[in-house]
Amino acid sequence: MIGRFPFSTQPSQAGAILKWLRHSTVAWSWVANGLRLAIGVFLLPLVLHKLSTEELGMYYVLLSLVALAPVIDFGFSPTIVRFVSYAMGGAETIQPQGFARATTASPNRQLLSQLFFTTRSLYRYMAVVALVLVGAWGTYMVELRVHETPFPTVTRVAWAITLVATVFDIYSNWAVIFLRGMNEVLVSVQISVLASVVKFVVAAGLLLGGGGLMSLPLGSLVGSLLQQSLARWQCCKRLGSHALPEAAHIWQNLRILWPNSWRLGLMTLSTCLTSQANTAICLKVLGLAENAQYGLSGQLVGIISGMAAVWTTVKWQLIGQYRAQHDYATMRRVLWPRFWLQHLSFLALAGGLILCGPPLLRWFGSGKQMLPLGWLVLLALYSFVELHLSFWAALISTENRIPFLWPGLATSLLGLSLSLALIHFTSLGIGALVLAPLLAGSLFNYWYWPLVGARSLDKSFFRFLCGSPRCVPPQPATTA
Repeated sequence: MIGRFPFSTQPSQAGAILKWLRHSTVAWSWVANGLRLAIGVFLLPLVLHKLSTEELGMYYVLLSLVALAPVIDFGFSPTIVRFVSYAMGGAETIQPQGFARATTASPNRQLLSQLFFTTRSLYRYMAVVALVLVGAWGTYMVELRVHETPFPTVTRVAWAITLVATVFDIYSNWAVIFLRGMNEVLVSVQISVLASVVKFVVAAGLLLGGGGLMSLPLGSLVGSLLQQSLARWQCCKRLGSHALPEAAHIWQNLRILWPNSWRLGLMTLSTCLTSQANTAICLKVLGLAENAQYGLSGQLVGIISGMAAVWTTVKWQLIGQYRAQHDYATMRRVLWPRFWLQHLSFLALAGGLILCGPPLLRWFGSGKQMLPLGWLVLLALYSFVELHLSFWAALISTENRIPFLWPGLATSLLGLSLSLALIHFTSLGIGALVLAPLLAGSLFNYWYWPLVGARSLDKSFFRFLCGSPRCVPPQPATTA
């Protein structure tokens, strides 16, 4: 929480700072993202030295397949978080579109219990769907270039482990998602930190021991097992004992979840399919070496975007509670400083990557490369405007409506078409995969939805940007 930091001029200042850090959701979220950075960057030297160029290209193919997990979720997780936040804000019921205004500030425990069992059942079905869909597409993608890797059998085993880890990771997320919806973000982040530490240690140990492509999926599987156990325990601890609702109630809740979930799901599907299509284009037209450049650059810029987004992602559950109470002034006070911290953090981190990334790779002496400087800058710009768009889209979705669905799908289709045209009819090469989506999004999405989102705060866009920070008010009660 920003606002007042518990700093003082007394000798106990260091102790006060450490106490704040222990109880700050933002600080813990930075630690969590730092550990993701550790997995993505601190393991990177090991990956670069232990894997050949062909194995590195296949490594990014496997990462792209892991990224299919949000597609299987099909928009249910943000919808669940939103509905749980409404229940925490005192909402009497949930509804397919819009939201019922809360009549009390106390959590609706009966509704919370129904949503708990609904979420658990839902993610069991998702795991089965993931096994079939990701397994089929992933096998095709891996077999496309598996014979270019030094040990095809090892590559196939690595893919099998990746599939198992991905399926279980999808299922294990349900308890963490429910905790976040209850505004227990700090607890969920602390669990994620512990799971990430275990994942990092296991993956690093296996890489050093010669595990190769199998190292990271095995680390991910162990971390997911730990995360699921701890998060479920914390959910049950806060909810107490409740009888399992009838199957009819679970299916009724699923029908209520569906209308906006499928809309978010289509958005996620279009994004992931576009990413998969770009990977397939890069593999077929340019080859594994170029895919390694594209994948490495995208991974590092994605880490930066995730680090910057922490400032706002830890507060969407709280915003949902205030939304249920129609408290627009408090929403603005919470979001204004975090909006600026998010954007300025990205610019600072992206500048560091652009200046230091290529020299560091040369210093490692691994022979691996990022995108050429001009395309790397453009990729950072694309990620920045996507981060800006995601802020306003998330804000609009707290109203339990998804008006940006069809423009988003049209933009994804246009971006993919431009990628194919530019890569075949120009000499841009890999730069076509960077330039095309930026041009497509600039036509409408990047400027229109910020205007709409600001109006949902009962302000114009520029009046919101030029506002002034105020102290963040006390947070609504949690179940703790």
